Amino acid sequence: MIFSQEDIDKLFALEQLCFGGDWTRETFLRELESPLCCLEVTACEGEICAFALGKLAADEAELYQICVHPDFRRRGIAAELLGRFLDSMKARGAAVCFLEVRSRNAPAIALYKSSGFEQISVRRGYYSDDDAVIMRRNITV
Repeated sequence: MIFSQEDIDKLFALEQLCFGGDWTRETFLRELESPLCCLEVTACEGEICAFALGKLAADEAELYQICVHPDFRRRGIAAELLGRFLDSMKARGAAVCFLEVRSRNAPAIALYKSSGFEQISVRRGYYSDDDAVIMRRNITV
């Protein structure tokens, strides 16, 4: 994928706004530059307002994060991005998608469950302040 430096700056700023610095700029850029990367972007009012980022390895997709600017939440953007991400991964040969989500992130867990994801495990203490819920969805059907 080819993005301008300005686009990358906006994507990284949005990631920082939504997740408070979970990723460094270098890690974020490395993911974007990877041939395994899948990035779906949404514009609102002419500006990048949301994205879904993940990767594909063999026949397994992994969703890293969905970021939606706070001003544009509760409009179905995350669900639409998730659908596009899964469609893209399926088209690239993925059979299954995995993700990790903070156990206290009830809105995200509800979104994933409504999209067919099932909880398969919990990683205790995965985040410095929370557990990680591991979820899985078959995407071949």
